[in-house]
Parts: sequence; C-alpha cells; structure tokens
Amino acid sequence: MAQKQRKQRGVSWELVGIVALLAIFGVGILIWAATSAGGISPPEFSSLNPATGPVKEPAGTGTPGSEIEQADDAAPAAELPAGVTEDGRPYLGSADAKVTIYEFADFQCPHCKQFTVEDSKEIKLDYLATGKAKLVFVNFPFLGDESVQSAQAAVCANEQGKFWGMHDWLFANQALVENNGGFSRNRLRQMAEGLGLDTTVFDTCMDDPATKERVIKDRDYGGKLGVDATPSFLIDDNLLKGPKMESLREGIDKAVAAAQE
Repeated sequence: MAQKQRKQRGVSWELVGIVALLAIFGVGILIWAATSAGGISPPEFSSLNPATGPVKEPAGTGTPGSEIEQADDAAPAAELPAGVTEDGRPYLGSADAKVTIYEFADFQCPHCKQFTVEDSKEIKLDYLATGKAKLVFVNFPFLGDESVQSAQAAVCANEQGKFWGMHDWLFANQALVENNGGFSRNRLRQMAEGLGLDTTVFDTCMDDPATKERVIKDRDYGGKLGVDATPSFLIDDNLLKGPKMESLREGIDKAVAAAQE
C-alpha cells in the first residue's frame, strides 16, 4: 500500500512539473512575439484610403460575408481629406463637415486596432468620404508607458505631416503583450524609418519634454470628459464608450440629422 501511495505522489509531482514547464514556455512565446524586432512590417491597410484591401463580396456573388481582394485593374479610390485642427489634433474628412467625431484611442488597445483595421472602414466611407462628418483623433494612452511612447511617436509623425501613416504602422505592429518592448524606442524608430520620416527630427521630437506633455494633456482632456475606456467616441455632447457599430452609427446619424435641421 505504501508503495502505491508513493507512486501516486510521484505522478502528481510529474504533472505539476509538466504544467509549470508549459506555462513558462507559453509566457516565453508571448514575450518573444511582443518584442521580436523581426515582427515589424508595413500596414496592409490605409486610414487615408479605407477602400483599399479586402472588401466584402457584392450580394449574390458568392458566400455571404466572404471577402475578396480588389481587382488589380480597379480604379484607385480617392484618399480622404485630412488635416489638423486649430489645437493640433489630426483629423480625417472635410474641414467643413458639420459633425465632428472625436475618437479617443490607445495604440496598445486591441479593440482600437479592430476599429481601425476593420470596423472604421464603413464609417469612413459612409460619413467622412461623403462630407457628412470628420473624425478627430485624440491620444488617450492609459495602458502604460509604451502607450505614452507610441502616442509620442504619433505626435512626432504629425509634426512631419504623416500622422495617419504612423497611426497605421503602430496598429499594424501592436504587440500581443502590453509594455514588454513592443513599442520600445528602437522599434518606434524602425517604424519611423519604414514610414520615411526624417529620423533625426523624429528623435529630437521624441526627446522633447513638450511632446510628452502634449500626450498627457490629451489624456487629461479625455479624462475630464469621462473617458475611461478605449475606443471611446464623443459626438456633440454624446460620449460613447467602446460602442458597438450599431450604436456608433446611431449616434452619428442623430448628429447628422440635427445638423441638417
């Protein structure tokens, strides 16, 4: 009986060891994925041109909801108008649009990435491209130091007229694990190089205390409005925190209707 009990205890310790090794291995893989310099790649989407990349199949042409690539000979879609507000925040859409949508986002936020890469396409095509509204981006870095650093990189790219390009590079290279080197200074500089920024000017901007102050000011602005999650959207006085697309559309439609009265 004693021999059998010892055997059972031995098997139990073996299982504990195996589980521990698997856990360590899993964490190692996540950290490697988050920090691997080889993981940097250019974005396969464009905020300036939401019609690029995979598009939905027209009804009746195949499997409902499936995606197909645009034909090579398709006419290129026009880029959205873009500019900077008087207070220095970048926007997409017509400067004269009567409705303004403020987007509060963190470059480490996976839901923000989903909105940028997938959900925002229809919003941009239906409201921004038609002149009904414009979208103003506001940094809301609340997930840690690398959220602040990536926001600084976006601000510095904006200084060189390439905010939306850096915006897309950052989301395209978002790490699986927050604050583990995914948005290290070295990787941010590599993104700046890939985007074609003047890296000397970029480095100077990143080192300037005023750049970080600007980022913190944006975060404080969102906080005063009640923003505590990303992405959040402010349309007139209506604050939507992490809304479903239906709710966001309803909010925009309401504002557009009111502006037309």
